[in-house]
Amino acid sequence: MATNYEYDDEDDNTSTDVVAQLRKVNRALEKRAKELEQELSGLKTQTRQRTVKEVLQAKGLNPKIAAFVPQDIDASEEAINQWVNEYGDVFGAPVQQQEQAQVPDVAAHARINNMVSTGQPPSVDEDAMSRVLNAKTKEELDALLGL
Repeated sequence: MATNYEYDDEDDNTSTDVVAQLRKVNRALEKRAKELEQELSGLKTQTRQRTVKEVLQAKGLNPKIAAFVPQDIDASEEAINQWVNEYGDVFGAPVQQQEQAQVPDVAAHARINNMVSTGQPPSVDEDAMSRVLNAKTKEELDALLGL
């Protein structure tokens, strides 16, 4: 029986060639993935800068303030507006007063209730009303009303 050693050698070479080719393809794919990651991070940075500048301009602020907006702030319009509302006074932004819930002034209500319960109605109104009701003639009523 004759053994064909040529085939065994070719199989070994073929397997190492395939592995070498796979490694080469793998390196090319890893290189491409790194390039894409760098491009993505660059695009994210540009998009964030543009969004921040647009929000600042919409609020009437100088877009150069975008350099001072922290990188950890989300690039959404709401997050940037919140940051501007919090720190905008440093850059001359008009301060937006947050709507405060109307808290009833308990002391004022107590004073009003005290006045109502202990006070007397003014006699001027009562007196004027009684004069109008007791007027006998038109001339008397005109004189009371100042006509």
